[in-house]
Amino acid sequence: MLAAKALIFPPSTFERGRAFQPRPDDVIVSPWSKSGTTWIQQIAQSLRSGGDMGFDDISRISPWIEVADALGLDLDADQPWQPRVFKSHFSYTDVPKGARYIVSFREPHAVMISYYRFYEGWMFEPGKVTIDEYVGGHLKRDRGKDYWTHMESWWGQRDADNVLLLSYELMKEDAKPAIAKIAEFIGVEADEQLLSLAAEQSSREFMLTHGDRFNDLLHRERATAVGALPAGAGASKVTDGKFDPARYELSPELIAGMEKNWAESMGARFGLASYDDVVGQLRTM
Repeated sequence: MLAAKALIFPPSTFERGRAFQPRPDDVIVSPWSKSGTTWIQQIAQSLRSGGDMGFDDISRISPWIEVADALGLDLDADQPWQPRVFKSHFSYTDVPKGARYIVSFREPHAVMISYYRFYEGWMFEPGKVTIDEYVGGHLKRDRGKDYWTHMESWWGQRDADNVLLLSYELMKEDAKPAIAKIAEFIGVEADEQLLSLAAEQSSREFMLTHGDRFNDLLHRERATAVGALPAGAGASKVTDGKFDPARYELSPELIAGMEKNWAESMGARFGLASYDDVVGQLRTM
């Protein structure tokens, strides 16, 4: 495993992120990791800017709240376009209040596999950590800091006027309805031409072609500077979606653990038997 010689982001920067006071028209994109965050950031950027791609890192123009301080980004500064857009992975419990929020959900097994594939070769060497070891670590997270608590917290806000909930899977089926919802939600008057432009610029093909804008440049530079990553390490946020499913199969024990977490959170509080129930409700919202 790649040895982290120093903390990439000290706890103090997360605390300063929690203390951020957003403006009422700010938009905070706050899914769980690997659930469409960068995708929605790019949609919002394309809509609010009319397709401006003159940036080197999507997180420079829509800063990541939790770590902005360590990256030298001023959360209180104006942004070149309106509304201001920010990234976060905070649950509703922890996210700074007073803004508007967009959260996309993604099926938990797919999230864990995507997480593992993203960090393999970046945070640890291929073959040094098994997928069961990696996902098992997620299952041991304290409640309040895990995927299931994050989803539970945001699902509880599904009727709030300042919260837009989306499904990663429904966006993959057809992104245009979600793009239209995002435009209306963030207050951008979008005609068919702008909606089509946003759809094109947020497509997998376009984002792969412009992958240097979406590969965590600021994050990687920080990690390299503090000695947590070797120079040149990294992984793209945008992938071609091609992989061998057999290599990433989860053990029955892990699957049972994930189902247990679901039953104790989304099941117990909302009576939702599985993630399919979430998608079914979002399809009609």
